[in-house]
Amino acid sequence: MKIVILYNQVLSNNPDELDVLNQRDLVLKACESLHYEVCCLSVGENLKAAIDKVRNENPDAVFNLMEASWGIAELCYVAPALLNAYKIRYTGVPLDALFVTGNKVLAKKLMQFNKLPTADFYSISDLNQLNPSKTYIVKPIWEEASVGITADSIFKIADKEKFEIIKKLPNSHYFVEEFIDGRELNISMLANKNGVEVLPAAEIIFSSYYNDKPKIVGYQAKWDEESEAYKHSNRAFNTLINYKKLEEKLVIICKKCWEAFNLKGYARVDFRVDKNESVFILEINGNPCIAPDSGFVAAIEQKGYSTKVMIERILSDLN
Repeated sequence: MKIVILYNQVLSNNPDELDVLNQRDLVLKACESLHYEVCCLSVGENLKAAIDKVRNENPDAVFNLMEASWGIAELCYVAPALLNAYKIRYTGVPLDALFVTGNKVLAKKLMQFNKLPTADFYSISDLNQLNPSKTYIVKPIWEEASVGITADSIFKIADKEKFEIIKKLPNSHYFVEEFIDGRELNISMLANKNGVEVLPAAEIIFSSYYNDKPKIVGYQAKWDEESEAYKHSNRAFNTLINYKKLEEKLVIICKKCWEAFNLKGYARVDFRVDKNESVFILEINGNPCIAPDSGFVAAIEQKGYSTKVMIERILSDLN
């Protein structure tokens, strides 16, 4: 096979942006070990020129690592849209799934349509419908990788100063959902010859540092290795050993998400589970990060697979 690894140009030193280079290197190494002909192509300002270069390479497939276009994460689907238009085969979730999962509000509407459990949510213009006794979280509609999520994102109506700021946010880029206080689990999925394999569940373990703080994986907890939030929120496997019914429920929901959202290649579903073991989907991540230190690769290794097997299986489920 001839593979072009397509990735976005890095425009800052922010760790969430630099991460794409680690993903590129992992994919490159795996493709070389599989004896594929492979080249890497960084996409900058001139997206059309980059796609023309891809066409000139005439690859069997493009490994799509585009996390942004022109530095804007909201436009991560633009390059796959061009690949799709030119009928160039590419990895990961297809264009429709990439757009829908990238827009958290559209995704939650599709979850509701398919009777998949998710927390109640509201547009900024509908905040008059919020329940004063409940806690909520304000989120960016389009951003991934916990961008824009901090402890200040959690609020109640009684937090008047914070609530006034939230009311002024643009409807087009922010929404509010009920905050589910409980366990947080991430479950990765990898394509196989029968459709999809659900990988071992990972749970985020919040230490006592979070006893007086909202238990969320905000930007600091995800990316700032020097922060207390990062040091006190750790990934763990095998935490559902004594919760078999819950584990079975999560696996069934993951498989339903794969079908309902037309997912391919690889994906991850993030969950919250409350004290009654009620399950809520936080979001569905198409083409999640596959850097060596990512949660997806950790789940692959927990299952006993190599990253070489991971890349081979992703490339076996092309669009």
